[in-house]
Amino acid sequence: MKCLPLLSAGFIAMALVPVCRAQSQQEMNAQAAEAFKKADKELNEVYAKVIGVLDDEAKERLKKSQRAWVAFRDAEAEFRADAEARGGSMWPLVHEGVRGKLTKDRVAALREYLIEEREK
Repeated sequence: MKCLPLLSAGFIAMALVPVCRAQSQQEMNAQAAEAFKKADKELNEVYAKVIGVLDDEAKERLKKSQRAWVAFRDAEAEFRADAEARGGSMWPLVHEGVRGKLTKDRVAALREYLIEEREK
């Protein structure tokens, strides 16, 4: 029985932590945009490394793939932001959050290609 009050107090404390660090929606939107910019910069750096190890034919295929991927990323972010926050103040947060997540995933995929290329 004594565990229940302690457990409840723990849940209440965890629930209050975000409130103590509350930010405005505008600040959260700006942070999401900045996180996306950071991920996009990393993507460009890794992309350049991959391009550097490819022959001309493979470079063209990667460029085509990357253009299609960017179109997908942006369309997916539009869809998800619309589905979760159409017309709302958190639309930019969702939009940039999705773009950031998908960009990080793409970075990981391109890095995996580089690792595989080195192991050949």
